[in-house]
Amino acid sequence: MCVTSRERQVLGLLLQGRTNKEIAEQLRISGYTVRDHVSSLLRKSQVKTRAQLLAQYMRDMLMPPFV
Repeated sequence: MCVTSRERQVLGLLLQGRTNKEIAEQLRISGYTVRDHVSSLLRKSQVKTRAQLLAQYMRDMLMPPFV
């Protein structure tokens, strides 16, 4: 999955359990922008929920693809 550097930052904060509001405050962006980044991550990951996104990310990090 190809993500932008900002999406990567948002994902990292999601992994810490941060809310959209907390992410927005830390990154100094609007809550709407955070929502858009999360939506983009969900779409790129082909999942529907944050929980699925985080589970997929953790699974992918623990089990790298075979070469």
